[in-house]
Amino acid sequence: MGGGAWRSAVLGLAVAGLAFAYLGMDIGRLVGDDREAYYTDMGAVALGVVALWAAFARLGRHFRDVERLRDALAAPRGRGAADLAANSRDDEAGRLAKAAAEALRHDRSSAAAGGGAQLTGVMSALEEPVVVLDDFGRVELLNAVAAGQLGIAVGADIYDHLSRPELFRAIERARESGQMVSALLRRAQGGEVQVRVRDLGLQAGVALVFPARSGNAPALLAGDRVVLRPMARAPHLGDEEPLLTLPLVSLWVATTGDGEDSTVVSVGTVRLAGPRVFRSLSLDLFVDPGRPIPEEAAARHGVTDAMVQGARPFAESWPVIAEALHSCVVVGIGVEAALDALERDFVRAGPAGTLERPLSLDLARLATALDRSLEGAPLDRLCAAFGVAPHPRPDVFAPALIQAELAAAILLQLDGRGIDSHGAARGFAEGQVQVQRR
Repeated sequence: MGGGAWRSAVLGLAVAGLAFAYLGMDIGRLVGDDREAYYTDMGAVALGVVALWAAFARLGRHFRDVERLRDALAAPRGRGAADLAANSRDDEAGRLAKAAAEALRHDRSSAAAGGGAQLTGVMSALEEPVVVLDDFGRVELLNAVAAGQLGIAVGADIYDHLSRPELFRAIERARESGQMVSALLRRAQGGEVQVRVRDLGLQAGVALVFPARSGNAPALLAGDRVVLRPMARAPHLGDEEPLLTLPLVSLWVATTGDGEDSTVVSVGTVRLAGPRVFRSLSLDLFVDPGRPIPEEAAARHGVTDAMVQGARPFAESWPVIAEALHSCVVVGIGVEAALDALERDFVRAGPAGTLERPLSLDLARLATALDRSLEGAPLDRLCAAFGVAPHPRPDVFAPALIQAELAAAILLQLDGRGIDSHGAARGFAEGQVQVQRR
């Protein structure tokens, strides 16, 4: 027990006890040889001491009840408050416990009828399978797509389907970053599946978002190994595609060096739709290069041997990389070099699937076409020129997000100057299309 009220009450009772003790000694001095008066006065003092002890005991019990109520309310979702209220006495602490239990009951009912219904409505409108887990890994909510494509139901234990340690690590990453993170998780039945993880807050659960599949695809969490879609050029990304609705992905790749024998050590991506950046749709992936990372390369991109320890090799990482780039135009500073690095490792590692180089737009070329003084400028200078603030995220994957924000700023300027289609942007970057002032 603690707190100012408890300490004040104990101090007051202690002072009262000392006062009774002094009174007893003073009575003994005053009555002298009058034994009858002495015993009468000492009896009154003893009665006061007993009353003081009873008050102290009652006060101690009251504060213990308050502490028990505090512990019950501090438990996840107030678990135990209802039992405490049922067993409480009919006093101030007991009535407070019953009022708290009733408030929690109404709060849970309102959440289920209001917030839960709204969340379920939003989830049902999504084409991707979405699952909300409670603190113990049980399925609390899922949309119809998830029920059909994942082969699970409300109340199921997600750890019967997905690797517990890997999902734990993904949840911790999501909690630490405060953002949605991507992970490639092993399934209990064999194989792997991509999932995006978002922590919904203290005692609010965790949301898992799985990649959408066609209606005749097998369940993602049951049956044979899931084969993710290979990176391939989407047929709808033609030259006539409007620039401000173009599906894009910012790509950042770190390697062990600059030569042909260099290997990929990390890949970062962030999705865009024209100038709209979806920060939660990102991929932060370390790749085991199978050899030490040179100090010069680590100093340049910040990826060290300790960071890639325990990561998957490129062949196992490729499916989630391919999924991140699928059906998008890839953008970045030196994006062709990044795609070359992925292609080299794909050829060396020989993973399942096919590789068709995606369409790309080099942000440095576009920036230079807009302002010739920016030719050869580094990323920080390009950001300053287009009003993109330095990003505070202190990790090695920050360039992927910074490139995405730079791409959004450049696209808006291109559209403002009459470059409003995919083909026009490509031609403008290659010097084949002139700017039209509006």
